[in-house]
Amino acid sequence: YQLTLRGGAQARCGGTIALEAAQKHPVNLRVFRGGFLVTRVLEINTVANSGKYRTQFCACELDGVEADGSYTLVASTFEPFMFSRFSLRVSLDCPFSVTPIAREGAGMRLRELHGRWAPGTASCGGPVDQCCARNPRFLVRTDRPTAVLARLQTPRAAAPPLASVSVFAFDGAVVGRVCASSGTYTNSPQGVATRLTSVAGPAEYLVVASTWDHDADADFVLYFYSEHAAEVTPLAGP
Repeated sequence: YQLTLRGGAQARCGGTIALEAAQKHPVNLRVFRGGFLVTRVLEINTVANSGKYRTQFCACELDGVEADGSYTLVASTFEPFMFSRFSLRVSLDCPFSVTPIAREGAGMRLRELHGRWAPGTASCGGPVDQCCARNPRFLVRTDRPTAVLARLQTPRAAAPPLASVSVFAFDGAVVGRVCASSGTYTNSPQGVATRLTSVAGPAEYLVVASTWDHDADADFVLYFYSEHAAEVTPLAGP
């Protein structure tokens, strides 16, 4: 949910946010800076956390946060596919509003693609190795301007490698500027994802799934979302 505080530029805000589930599931609340869809959990952008997952009920406190901005409120269960109705109670000492944030890729077309990093062939390391664009690549063709989003995960890896996913402009087999990137390499269990990004069309783009180390050995899944129809094709190795 997007939590928007309207207390003024110089004001501070505090209070309590509570979650109660209808079923006896372990639940948790987190509040992040930004007010947009969170692509991965980082302590650096966490404003409040209810702590360990607790059965059916949890709460967290906001203490002296900036009262003129937006935050992201995430209500979660400990494991996936735990279904339950729940209620949120937000009690703050400043004016605020709470609105749902659409799930990742809502209303967009989805392509699920599978690949693998293999030492010596398809694992070419990050930018410091100057071979980043030789990692597993996927050619995207669009016939008009569209919004795109890419998420990269390694669900089968016992120890997820440090990974990143980027979208490059691609013209005449020449890799161009970076249009979107998941940012710093991380081995987060949630994987890595770009922000929702608008690209021009008709045009071609290159989605690159890369690891920081050139000897990574792992399977990965690439979820590619597009607002309009786009052709996505895996490219053979260099």
